[in-house]
Order: sequence, then C-alpha cells, then structure tokens
Amino acid sequence: MKSLGGYFGTDCALSYNAQGRVDVLAGTGYRLNKRGPKIYVYEVPPEYHVKRDIHKVDRPPLQLALLERILSGGHRTADPDEADFFYIPGSARDLKKAYLLQPLLSYVANTWPYWNRTGGGRHIMPAEGDVGTCELPLKVRLFTANVTWLQFWGMYDFHPHWTQIFHNRIPCMVPGRDIVVPFMAMSSHDRFVIETPLHPRNRQRNRTNTFFFAGGVCGSGNKRAVPPHCTYYKQVRYSGGVRQAVYLHFHNRTGWRVVRGTDDYARDYASSRFCLAAAGGGWGKRGIVAAMYGCIPVAATDMLYEAFEPEMDWGRFGVRVKQEDIPRLAELIEGLSPEQVATKQARTACAAQHLHWSTNLGGIMGETGEFDAFNTIMAILRMRRKRPDLPPQKYYDEDEEFRNFIDCKPYAPVSTGDGPRLCTMFVGPLLPIFNDTCPQQLFKYYVRRKLGPPGGAICVGAKDLASCPRFDGS
Repeated sequence: MKSLGGYFGTDCALSYNAQGRVDVLAGTGYRLNKRGPKIYVYEVPPEYHVKRDIHKVDRPPLQLALLERILSGGHRTADPDEADFFYIPGSARDLKKAYLLQPLLSYVANTWPYWNRTGGGRHIMPAEGDVGTCELPLKVRLFTANVTWLQFWGMYDFHPHWTQIFHNRIPCMVPGRDIVVPFMAMSSHDRFVIETPLHPRNRQRNRTNTFFFAGGVCGSGNKRAVPPHCTYYKQVRYSGGVRQAVYLHFHNRTGWRVVRGTDDYARDYASSRFCLAAAGGGWGKRGIVAAMYGCIPVAATDMLYEAFEPEMDWGRFGVRVKQEDIPRLAELIEGLSPEQVATKQARTACAAQHLHWSTNLGGIMGETGEFDAFNTIMAILRMRRKRPDLPPQKYYDEDEEFRNFIDCKPYAPVSTGDGPRLCTMFVGPLLPIFNDTCPQQLFKYYVRRKLGPPGGAICVGAKDLASCPRFDGS
C-alpha cells in the first residue's frame, strides 16, 4: 500500500495511505501476527505518556517495553474495530500518585467509543508501582474495575501484614482480569543474570548450598537489624513477615546460606538448590532471578501470586509453602526426593524463558525468545480471547496449545531445531563479551535502564521493524 509519506503517532509508526486510511509502518510490508492478539494503541497527548527524563525513571519502564514489542511483534492494528484489546500508553508509576491517570482515562473514555462499549474491558495498562494497583487512588481503581492491569505485584486477597495498602479490602490483583508480569532484569544490580549456568557456555557450579537468601531482613532502611529486633511497625510488615521468619529459623542451619547480604549473588544462586522468592516492601524479584539461575524458587507469601500465576503454575518448577509452615521449611524441601528436585531444577530452564524479557533486552541462555515475558503475555491474552469463560488456573490443563507454550515447545519447529537464537543481552564493558553478544554499537540503548535496540533485541539483524521474527508459524 502506497504511503503519502511521513510518520506520526505515539511510536511514530503510523502514516496515511493513498485512500486516507491509517497504516502501520506503511511501505515496509508490515503484517499482523497470525496468532494474534490484535491490539489497538490509543493516541493520547504527550503529557500523559512521554517520559520527561528516562534517566530519572527508577526502574525499566514497562510501558515502553510493551509499546515497543506490540509493534515489532506484529500485534499492532490501526483499525480499532478489529482489535481484540486496547492498549493505553500511560504509566501508573511515575505519575506521582497517579494525578494524571484520571485525566488520561477520561480522555480515552470521552474521545473514543470503545471504553464505554466494554466498560473498560479488553483495555490494558501497566501499573509499575511497588504494590501495583493498590498504589492508585480509590477513584481510579473503581473507574478501572474492568481494565487488565499488567503489574509486578500479585496480591489477590487481603494480607494482614499489608493492611495499609487496601482500599476497603479491594485486592490489588484480580485473577483472570490482571496479569502479574516479571520485572525487567536490566538495571545495574541485575546484570549478573547473563552469567546464568543455564547457558552452556557459562561456568557450572556444584550446588552445595541447600537453600539461599541474601538481602534486607527487617527492611525500613535498616539492613543490620535482624529478628527478633524487627519491632518497628514498618519492619513488622516488611516482606509480609516472610524474610524475618526464614532468617529467624534458618540463618544458622548447616547447608543453608541465609544472610543479610552477599558479595556475589551470581555465585550463591548458582551454588544453591533452593532459593527464597520473597517480597520486600512490595513486589520482589528474587524468585525470578532464582529461576534464571536454575535455583528452585521457594514462594512462601500467602495471598500473593508470583509472575504469570495462576496461568503458569510455579509448583511445577518451584515450591509453595504456607507462611504458617515456614518453621517446617527445612523438613518440607529436604524431604523432596532427588528425582523431584532434579525434575524441578530441569524445569527452571523453561520457566526462566517466560520470566525474562529477552525479545526486548537480549537472551541470557541461548534462547530464541519465543517464550519470553512479552510473548507469555500475548499467550495469556490469546487464551482470554479463545476461552473467555475458562478460569486462568485451568488454561494449562484444558488447552494443548497453551500447555505446549508453557512447556516451551516451539509452535512451528524449523529444520534447524527451533529457530535462530537471540543475541545475548549486552550489559556493558565490565562484564564478559561473548561471540553472540548483541552488537556493542547498541550499548547506548542499554545503559541507565533504557530498553535495548529499536524494536527490541529480536530485531537485531532485521532490515526493519516489519521484518522482526514472528512466532506465528509463517
């Protein structure tokens, strides 16, 4: 389709064709992903979505990562009438108590008919805060009761340690509506993930530690405080009480490394069989990093879903323990048979692919990117379109295509195995550079929490964004 020239829009991807209709990446042969879903991206005034200084953002911006891959993954449609879902390119993290969020939502509702037709349903928006939607004003939460929030925090029911975050006991995350997504491992203290022993080129360590956790125990800025001296109310509610209980019962146990800090997280994760998946003041990343290191994550926070739960059962590759059973934690995990431990540990290699944004940032274990965090979100949305009445915890058991995806079975294997491998995430000159490292000239895109090369690491080597690989069988 011939374009009239020039591009516009939130991500400069739109233009008018000769018929006066809007096209996506006109003149490049852009095509929609055959598997879907089709997503319409709202055009909103820049004051609602433009990052004024990306260097001041305190974590990788989920909003921009999604916008980037919706386009390069072939999910962006310029026709809202054919859309399965609608993406609102705003953020609930750095809008300072979401003071711009209500005007943004009102703009969307008043400018287009789609919000009112669905009551806000089939609309998607990220909530990047420490406790997800529980950071939002009550007025916004009530207005967005049908919105699918993509958030790091999965608290789906009332938890007595976090009474301060609940509005009239409204859960922070609604299963089947919201999606708990993994954080983006690219900031300075997460760069060691490329040293994962899941990659065959990296050093393999003997897993001599039974259990590992390192980090603040009492929280509230006091890294030296330990139980039973976590008495200040902020210290009591920190981590939902999980870190305190684990430290209290097991910091002196032989074979268990439970410490307030470590000089080498990579060594300790790679040398341990089980690792604690613990929250902090809000969402936690340790269970995700544990899986990336082939360490079996142990989740012990009540009422809290980890990334991609309940759609992806962490019990298949991890261990779930009730908080009241933390004193019995050693008995529970040391009672697993060697075969059970080996099976769970083997499954971390697949789980790690779901928990990493490799198509945005680059690989960490020689993966293709087909099963990465973004594509896992798309797989969940496809299930909602396909089986809207099916509870999310039943997706795996009742749908073969979704089950194959969660088990990392390629949708359309090619003669070379399962497709070309992503380049490895480039994280700077202080860490090793491998033969498959994403081009160093792209380093400027990675530093200080930027998002990698245009279109994502999946587009490295492609002639344009329309030519980025699509895992849709074509």
